[in-house]
Amino acid sequence: MNHVRDFVIDVDLIKGHECMRKLRSLIYRLFKKSPDIIYFNLTYLRLHGRFCNFRSPKSVSEKIFYRMRYPHPSFSTLADKVAVRAYIRERAGEQYLVPFVGVYDTITERELNRIQEPFVIKANHSAGQVKVVKKPWHTDMFELAREANQWLHYDYASLHREKHYRAIKPQLVIEKALLIDGEVPADYKVLVLNNGQEQDIYIQLIAGRFTDIRCQFFTEDWKIAPFNRRGYKPLQGEELEAPECLNEMIQVAKALSEPFSFCRVDFFVVGGRCYVGELTFTPVAGEFVLDPTSADIELGEKIAFPENIDLSQPPRQSPKTTKRAPVAESARAW
Repeated sequence: MNHVRDFVIDVDLIKGHECMRKLRSLIYRLFKKSPDIIYFNLTYLRLHGRFCNFRSPKSVSEKIFYRMRYPHPSFSTLADKVAVRAYIRERAGEQYLVPFVGVYDTITERELNRIQEPFVIKANHSAGQVKVVKKPWHTDMFELAREANQWLHYDYASLHREKHYRAIKPQLVIEKALLIDGEVPADYKVLVLNNGQEQDIYIQLIAGRFTDIRCQFFTEDWKIAPFNRRGYKPLQGEELEAPECLNEMIQVAKALSEPFSFCRVDFFVVGGRCYVGELTFTPVAGEFVLDPTSADIELGEKIAFPENIDLSQPPRQSPKTTKRAPVAESARAW
């Protein structure tokens, strides 16, 4: 009889778990369809323990959430990994663009098989939909084409309600791979905070992105910033060294970010050269927490609000290109 009773209890537990799973699924679906005021406030409450101040945002996180709810039309153009290339070329220079293979409305196995060197394929209208192909001759191009074409149907704008992505026509971008000794280089993310009078710079360095991810923020003079992103291990050893082209990278980021009160410019550094990966206006959809939490307000004070965006004005100063060192065989862009 005990075995029968235990079996009944187990069945009841399974039914209970299934009911809870269905309930959580229903709540999640309702949450995803909720009005903006509910969706954004509940998301912000989960992260920061308070509601977001949309009337008068103070912290950097609040201002990013405000942007997601009320995006400027220019964000759509400049978050587009295809369209942004013209902006980078105009305000910084052709030399900062990642070497290009092409843009495709759809991709075929035959077209991919024509590429004989390492390359990167990614969707222009989203984040995270990217594949680094280090050995094309060992890659199943039929499967890669199938997966990449699926990206084109993904509604990335609805994932976290980063509305500016909705206006981007989905395409596939193929670039030559930036590799160092066959591996993806560190990712430098330059945050430019503009209060209307001056631009403050912080550099976020991410290493081990595809293995053991680590993160550190630095000031403009490459000193460790007094804050970091919660949940990330700090850098160590050689990872803490400044890149050769740090000053040039900062100049480029300032030129590209000048029209905005806040912008993140992502760079790769290969062979002493810096390349712009993309521009981001709502980093990680605002889903981050800084330690200490006081940094959220302190950084927010450096970001002008409301922002007055005018892309018609040329940059006050263009980046000064440093002398280019030869690119070593082990650190070339393909």
